[in-house]
Amino acid sequence: MEAYSEQPQALKGIRIIELPCLDRMPILAAAMAAKAFADLGAEVVKVEPPRVGAPERHEGPFKAEIPDPETGGLHLYLNTNKLGVTLDPGSEKGRELLLRLLESADIVLNPNMPALNDQLGLDWPTLTARFPKLIVVSLTSFGADSPYRDARGGNLVTTHMSGVGYETPINQVTDPPNQPPLKPAGRQADYLAGFTAAAAAMCALFRRKRTGAGQHVDASLWLAMVSMIRPSIGVYSHDTPDAPYGVRIRTRDKIGVPWVYPCQDGWVSFSPLTDKFWRGTKTIMGNPQWADNEMFATLTSRAANHDAIEALLVEWLSTQKKQDVFVKAQAEHVPCFPVNTPREVADNPQYKARGFFVDHQHPVAGEVRMPGAPCKFSRTPWRIVRGAPRLGEHNRMIFVERLGLTESELQALCSDGVI
Repeated sequence: MEAYSEQPQALKGIRIIELPCLDRMPILAAAMAAKAFADLGAEVVKVEPPRVGAPERHEGPFKAEIPDPETGGLHLYLNTNKLGVTLDPGSEKGRELLLRLLESADIVLNPNMPALNDQLGLDWPTLTARFPKLIVVSLTSFGADSPYRDARGGNLVTTHMSGVGYETPINQVTDPPNQPPLKPAGRQADYLAGFTAAAAAMCALFRRKRTGAGQHVDASLWLAMVSMIRPSIGVYSHDTPDAPYGVRIRTRDKIGVPWVYPCQDGWVSFSPLTDKFWRGTKTIMGNPQWADNEMFATLTSRAANHDAIEALLVEWLSTQKKQDVFVKAQAEHVPCFPVNTPREVADNPQYKARGFFVDHQHPVAGEVRMPGAPCKFSRTPWRIVRGAPRLGEHNRMIFVERLGLTESELQALCSDGVI
């Protein structure tokens, strides 16, 4: 029987073109969507602007803290397993070559604003009319079909337009209407929109298998983030119409004391929501006398007296280390986990047991460690086939070997800045 690592991957045979983001406000959702496909075996051709490359090449962290478009951590992560070419779709010759690439593609991922797509002839109505079987995926800030279709946004703007930023502060909200909103770490809007678009594109592929017809998938960073605060919107709709901070206030006032609490060496996320979990919490605290007060006897009474119970809980936690609290809580089946730092995540035995972080040898960056498979497949594995491409690394493979350009034509187009 063939080895697991040698078995064909789930999406082998699917061809995807990732278009370059040509706007000054880069959107990385298409790069994340393409990565989701590439890591499962699809052939992804990443198209980058000639000479400068994709925007993620210019974001750190960089190896040895020396900026280099081939060694940036974001580039190395987002573009693993992809083929890389350079092409200017804004030029007539570049657009012709791009359209030839799309003739054999199953999916095209487009992160550009609708107005620019209209100008270049890469709008979804034009592409779906020319290539009836093609899945055209738009990844924009606010949606290709919306009043804000041509408004600049990006990760930070869409995060706050969605309401997620307003709910980000997590502890001790004493003045909800005036509490400053915060930005969630990283590029959560880009990444969530990327995974959302990838899942939607797969659904479109399933439909194409039945009908033979492609379609347009309209994904946006804004709505991907809005989907994360659905509980809060439910509170607004079904509870107090002007309830501030949605789920954060609802959590404390209605269901007790699930929260993030300080302890001796950091923080723990602690959620003794049910009566069963509260009994377990009393056990791990050593059954202090105060815990049997009638004020804390039921979920309703604990919610009504959350300030009092929280003060006593924090007093106990201040004497405990977060890993010790986690071990005790797990023994009593109480939901609890340490708030890990990045280093603690990297060293956590759970991640090591899952083989989540993987090492890869890149021809320029050297040894690189990066997050691996978000899920495991028993028959069609996730794996690194190739590292992130060097700028234009596969130009000859794609333009000469596949599209039939001659070497002299390739060199001329490179000299003209088309490739």
